[in-house]
Amino acid sequence: MERCIHLLSDKRLTIRLKVLDVLDLCVVVLQSHRDQLLPLAHRAWPPLVQRLTNDDPLAVLRAFKVLRTLGVKCGDFLRSRFCKDVLPKLAGSLVTQAPVSARAGPVYSHTLAFKLQLAVLQGLGPLCERLDLGEGDLNKVADACLIYLSAKQPVKLQEAARRVFSHLMKVDPDSTWFLLNELYCPEHFEPPHPTLHPVRLRGAAGPQNPYMANVLLLLRELQ
Repeated sequence: MERCIHLLSDKRLTIRLKVLDVLDLCVVVLQSHRDQLLPLAHRAWPPLVQRLTNDDPLAVLRAFKVLRTLGVKCGDFLRSRFCKDVLPKLAGSLVTQAPVSARAGPVYSHTLAFKLQLAVLQGLGPLCERLDLGEGDLNKVADACLIYLSAKQPVKLQEAARRVFSHLMKVDPDSTWFLLNELYCPEHFEPPHPTLHPVRLRGAAGPQNPYMANVLLLLRELQ
């Protein structure tokens, strides 16, 4: 792991990819030796962030795998660093790529861009739950993933986005319920007393709403 830290910034992509694989294994092997693991993880963090946010898509994919392993093995150590250094970039890339994947045809699922979107969506939910993120950071994740609940997105991305919200339900069910109903609201809520104003949520009901199917599945799960 000591040697990996120095090689994470190697100019050759093949070396960076191999080093990320080794680093991932090192974290697993050292998980029961936190006194040794945490100082090394601290030193590896700055070059790992570079691989996550400013590298070839292949390296980003491998680096995200390391990030998920770190989240499982040393969650508390990772929380503030993840929220400050990585989450804004990951959320931004999801938002930027969403219109592209919504318009794309079946061939898109073979591209690196798709694989990166899928990996990030599959990893964000477990990370949110494991790192016990605060409300503000959970909202960033939710806002970035909401658009992937649209029926216009590739099916695999829709499924991965649903899993993100399944994890968010465990962390903050009330906020998740509200966000989903703002996308698609299947019920009309009557106030319990005439003196109270009716509650109106923005989610337009009707078959034309592209979020309807996924939101209904999630609301059933939440109940």
